[in-house]
Amino acid sequence: IAALALSVLLSQEVSPARPAPFVDLKTGTAWTYVNGSTEGKVRVTGVEKIGEVTAFVLTTEIGKESSEKEFITVDDTGIRMVRQSSGSRVTDYPTPFLRLKLPPAKDDTWEWKGDMGKEKATVVFKNVGEEEVSVPAGKFKAWKVTAAMEIGGMKHEGANWFAPGVG
Repeated sequence: IAALALSVLLSQEVSPARPAPFVDLKTGTAWTYVNGSTEGKVRVTGVEKIGEVTAFVLTTEIGKESSEKEFITVDDTGIRMVRQSSGSRVTDYPTPFLRLKLPPAKDDTWEWKGDMGKEKATVVFKNVGEEEVSVPAGKFKAWKVTAAMEIGGMKHEGANWFAPGVG
């Protein structure tokens, strides 16, 4: 699973957590991502209270369909996912899922262990460093974070790119 999420993110409308300067989120902001040959949009569709935490809601759209929602928090130490939903399936992460460790540093690694639905999961992340990426919006210097996942005995690999001040 490889995703590329880049967009110009504007000033923050709501402040669920003190955001790091790395990324600001505003309801309505959207960016394009690419997964193989599939292109979709990720939109900031609001904020939601989950337990004691207020999270930004990121909705993935492929065509006119909403396929998934990620509920994230941002602070000076990282970007974390606290919930994920797809259709009627909702997965809460009692131990938030660290997507990007801040400040980013080449060769940083971190691990997350927990449950994804009914399956036990382990994800090992590695920040492999900055690289230039080209997308329809232009060229950006972005941090590439790889993820080696084992979910219910199945192994998966993926990568995400995070561009400072962009997304």
